[in-house]
Amino acid sequence: MAVLRNFALSPRSFVHRLVWLMVPAWFALAAAPARAACTGPQALEAKVRAHPTAAGWAELGNWFGGQKNFACAAQALQSAVRLEPRSAQLTYLLGLAYYEQGKFDDAVAPLQRSAAADGTALKPHLLLGSVYVHVSRLAEAEAQWRAALAIDPKSAMALDGLSDALMDQQKFDAVIALLRSAPLDEKLTLELAAAYSQAGLPVQAVDTVSKAMKTYPDSVPLANTLVSLYIKVTRTLDAEKLAEQTYKAHPDDVGVQLAYLHSLVLNGDWTPAGPVGKKLLTETPHDFETLYLNGVLERQEGDYAAARDHLAEAVTLQPNHGSAHANLGIALARLHDAAGAKAELQKAIDLGNPEPETYFELANVLRALGETDAARSEMQQYQEIVKENNNTILAVSKAGEAAQAFDKGDTQHAIDLYREAFTAAPKNALIGYRLATALDKAGDLDGERTALEQVIAIDPTIALAQNQLGYLESQRGDYAAAEGHFRAAVNAAPRFAEAWINLAATLGVESKFSDARQAVETALAIDPSDAQAQQLSHELADAKNQTSKN
Repeated sequence: MAVLRNFALSPRSFVHRLVWLMVPAWFALAAAPARAACTGPQALEAKVRAHPTAAGWAELGNWFGGQKNFACAAQALQSAVRLEPRSAQLTYLLGLAYYEQGKFDDAVAPLQRSAAADGTALKPHLLLGSVYVHVSRLAEAEAQWRAALAIDPKSAMALDGLSDALMDQQKFDAVIALLRSAPLDEKLTLELAAAYSQAGLPVQAVDTVSKAMKTYPDSVPLANTLVSLYIKVTRTLDAEKLAEQTYKAHPDDVGVQLAYLHSLVLNGDWTPAGPVGKKLLTETPHDFETLYLNGVLERQEGDYAAARDHLAEAVTLQPNHGSAHANLGIALARLHDAAGAKAELQKAIDLGNPEPETYFELANVLRALGETDAARSEMQQYQEIVKENNNTILAVSKAGEAAQAFDKGDTQHAIDLYREAFTAAPKNALIGYRLATALDKAGDLDGERTALEQVIAIDPTIALAQNQLGYLESQRGDYAAAEGHFRAAVNAAPRFAEAWINLAATLGVESKFSDARQAVETALAIDPSDAQAQQLSHELADAKNQTSKN
């Protein structure tokens, strides 16, 4: 479905929006590779010949800038900078002129000089960050965005640039730390939601986009993203409701049509799905989602030949999509191609397709091929999955009720419902973690510890659970156990700044000052502006000095 980052501005479009809004009215760009090719208004030309001042070149360059003749602008600015080499404004504008020509390497030096000449200027850092992105120097780009935020912590453009750089490096926890308390526009909301989703926190992603939808109720990117997230957290009815509303408002938007069709197919709402699917086939006939969703729809309608053709094309586009192979296998089975159906259904299972129908259909195909023992084995697998799925449906329903009770402040009822859900689905670590969260709010620390221990027994790589267990152990004075959990947390999520801070504090209590310093330095490398990490760094230094004196 909708990719969370589809709606991000490219670095170039971001800076193009930025620079012309912030350039002063007297902005001067002029000249070209050959002076004769750069001829401005006669009065301005006469002025720079008679009195070649930096301001004169700036005035002429302003005219060239207005004409978007950036080659001539760069040459004029070179003349201006030669006359006033320490001018932060002129060196910035020279870097800008190079940038607009796509001469990113040439832009670096003047922008660096501009930033050095005026430590309070925001613009050079913003533009230099984008230049570094263009030349694939991401670490240096990140440093420039951070420098810009040190000047203006609420700069949307700096937050935009830094979050893009961090997302490109898959530093999802760092994006969360950066944006969770920042003022969010549509794009930054999508960035934060993407980071939450990629970090395995889809519920937080849903909350983030839901809140933004109240501010931007007509945003198609936010609506499509929220539909996708609702589907991810199995809130498929909510997904369909929102997708339908968005479709009615934007019936010709292909992304909206796909989101709506996806939700209809997931909910088995076949009647309205038909016209939407046919419309998409005329507009994007070779798009994977269009082919796949129409194939599923046609299979349900009994048009197996059409389903086969569309699904066969879909799996050539995305050969690792298990559900597409499963649906193709079922269509082939209905067309009496048992061998072809077996291959597709087995491929779906090999790719991890969890649907019990896949095993049931494969059992029937194997039976038709005379492979009785194999058919019996697949049928047994089908029955086990059906039982597990029924328990999961019950658990998800109970967990949904629990979440509502928790939001309303009825913590004890939420705990009871989460316990029922976790009993029904004892392998569901997410439900176990939600139970632990509710127990924490109720002040039941022993119950919380038990739930968290069950969670990490299911999946020891859940960093949030390891971090919270570490906190609980530290509260009762078992610092060795706390250290172990904090180390497990940072091993599972190396850019989990909070866990690094907790580890550093624990190591400090244990007088392991060298290791503590390394841990807090790691936290500061993730987020240099983290006040808690900064304070802890000073406290560790003081504690080490005091220990040395004693």
